[in-house]
Parts: sequence; C-alpha cells; structure tokens
Amino acid sequence: MKKTNRLLYLIFAASIFLIQACDPNADLYEKMDEAREPYRESIEYTLVDGDYNRFGGFIAEYNAFNDTLPAMDHVPDILASRFVTLNLGSSALVTFNHFLLQPYWWDAGFGYLLTEEDYSFMGVANTFTPNNPAYENIPDWLERQYPDAQAGDIKDVIYNYTDSSETWQNQDTYQFDGQSWMLTETMEQIPYIGYELTAEDYEHFGGSIAQFNSFNEDDPPENYLPVLLRHIFPLAPVNAVQVLKFRYYDGSQTRNRIDKYVFDGIVWEATPYVEERTEQYIFGEEGWAFDPTVMFRLDRADYQYLVDIDPVGQQEFAYSDFAYYYGASAFYNNFDIRIIGRRLDKLASGEYADAALGEIYENEGPEAVMDEMIRRIIEEGLIYLLQHKFPDASPQVGGIDVHFFVGFQTFADNWVRRYPEAEYICTAAGDPPQFELVNFIENTE
Repeated sequence: MKKTNRLLYLIFAASIFLIQACDPNADLYEKMDEAREPYRESIEYTLVDGDYNRFGGFIAEYNAFNDTLPAMDHVPDILASRFVTLNLGSSALVTFNHFLLQPYWWDAGFGYLLTEEDYSFMGVANTFTPNNPAYENIPDWLERQYPDAQAGDIKDVIYNYTDSSETWQNQDTYQFDGQSWMLTETMEQIPYIGYELTAEDYEHFGGSIAQFNSFNEDDPPENYLPVLLRHIFPLAPVNAVQVLKFRYYDGSQTRNRIDKYVFDGIVWEATPYVEERTEQYIFGEEGWAFDPTVMFRLDRADYQYLVDIDPVGQQEFAYSDFAYYYGASAFYNNFDIRIIGRRLDKLASGEYADAALGEIYENEGPEAVMDEMIRRIIEEGLIYLLQHKFPDASPQVGGIDVHFFVGFQTFADNWVRRYPEAEYICTAAGDPPQFELVNFIENTE
C-alpha cells in the first residue's frame, strides 16, 4: 500500500513539472514584461516632516534645506522612495522649505536719511549722480551737521543716487579723523531703510530688556517689537514693511539681529526665515534629477532695463519708461509694436525717431517692420536681459541642459495684445554668459 501511495505521489509531481515546463504562455508573459513601456506621470508633491527627518542634522531640525544643503541634492532620494513605480519620462513639481541663511533684508541700510533741506544745503536736486557723487558733497554737510565731532566718530548716511535714468538708495559710512570726514564704505542699492532701536526703546519695555538694552530667550523680540512698531508707525498702511535692528543675548553673548516685519492691517508680523520654494525634477537614465529649467515673464523692472539699454532711446520725446529700438514700455509692462501709433513716430525735423525702422517701412512695408521689431526683441533684447538677470548662467546644471523660457506681452495696432514665449539655451558661461534662441511661440494665450 505504501509503495502504491509513493508511486502516485511521484506521478503527480512529475505531471506538475511537465505542465509548468510546457506552459505555452510563459515565454509570452516574459516578452510582454520586456516590452512594457515604463510607467511615467507628471506629479506635484509637497514634502512632509518625515521627508526631512530621513536626513537628520540641520535639515531634520528645521524641516528645511538651505544654500549649503540644497534640495537638489536630497529630493531625488525622497522621490525614489516615495514613488517607486514612476520611471523614465516622469516629472515632479516639488514644494519644500528653504531656510534663508542670508536673508536679503540683512542688507538693509541703517543711518541718517538725507532730507530735502540737506540736499538743498549741498546744492543737489534730491539725488546724486556719477557727475556729482555723494562723497564730494556729504563731508561738508557732516561738518555743519556735527560741529562737535570727535576723532573716531562714525556716521552712516543714506541718500538717493541716479544713474542711467534709474534711482536707488545707497549708504555711505564716514569716520572723523579729527580734521575731516573720510568715506570708509559704501553699500549700494540697499533694499530697505531700517530702524535701529534706541536706548529709549529698550527702556520703554522695562525689566531685563531695559537693564541690558537687549532681548533674550525669556523676553523674545517677537513679543515686544510689534507693540513698538504700532507706536512708532501708527499710520502704517496694510502690507507696510519695516526692518528692525536690535540687540539679542543668545546665552553666551549679545549680538545685533535684523528682522523684517510686515503689517497685515491689524498686527505687525515677523517674516520667517523659512520660505516655500518649488522646483521641478525629472526621471532620466540615472534616476531622479533636478531640472534647472528657468521660466519667467517680464516684469516692470525687466522692461525698464531694456528701456535703459535701448540704442535709440527716447529721442526728443519725454518717455522715461519707453524707448524706440526694442519698444519696451515699463509703464504698461509690454513691448509697444504699434507701427503707426508709436514706432514710426517722427521728430520735429520730419525724420523717423527710429531711422532704421523707418527705412524698412519705406522700402519693404509694414509686414517687414513687424518682423524686424520681433527680431530685435527675441534675438537681441531678451538675450541682453538674460545676461543681466543670470550672470552666473552655465550650459548645464547637474549634467542637465539649462533652458530658459521667457514670456512677454506685445501691444499692436487696433489694441491687439499677444503673449509670446521665447525659449533659449545657455551655450557658454562667462562674463557675460552666451544665450541662443531655440524656439519662439508667437502667442501662448
């Protein structure tokens, strides 16, 4: 009986083996797996606490990346573990926290802001220029302003400066050597004029703040500075911005700190040092990688830059925000390509404001004029703008070609507005970097 059962078992096992070995679909399934297209998808993902925690250290502590620990070095690992089924051709728009190690408001100016009366004393029309620089005027003003100055005294002075039709504010630092005021440092284009707390401000809060003229962990500045701002700027409008410099004891020493506050209409709120950023990543042959594609649409400052570098300029017309060669209009945020209404303006002499464009019109007609205006924008003007905005551009980042997509607006005759887009690649790094137009879409909307 036992021999019979054993024989039956052997026969059953052999039959199973034969069935598996002769399965006519096995090869088919294997070929189907080999031929299957990689699964690709475009996704959007916002990092969560667990994503930061996997890296430990600073990133885990602050739930953020920074300039020395950039997202591009870490996000690919997160995507690979979070989205294991995605493959070649996939893309991900990833939102994450970025800690500002050097916030731009730290470059605010703190000092005496010149008044109209001060400029008048120096014989200046409210701004200095390359032909009439501040350092030639301010020392005499300082002698009048501080007649009892002692050797070693330092004064910071903030003033207007105009060059190429653009005005910004600089800060000069002067030191008195016992006989005259000497310029020691210049900070150009300061982003804000800040307010530095005085001894009276600290005294106002009482307690240890008044005693040591500083805040500390037990008396944090964010508990007190909003009240001070309401007192100093009672009529501040909504979205008003104020940068404050104050003293803070960190447990070992007292340091100067600079914070930015924004008024929401009810309270002043401190601007966090962590900001949200969004970057694109793509799945290539070697897995996930940062996609350095740059996309932007011209804003007022971009159009004004093209006005300022325009080779034809404003001619005899009073258009400080418009010029003829590129047709950039900073006021309207567009390129004015009206042929009769603007670009073929004539001077008092009867000549065209843009002589070259006028000649094309006379010899080849309006269509050729339109072609030339667009050519100037996309083959010349926007390339100069890219060189200005991205002086450190390079052909590749992380082994990936860098593409720049530039959107802008044109305003033509009969009130026709269009929104073209030009695509460029950086062909060489340098001073300036080189860009090449690779594609132009006449209207994207």
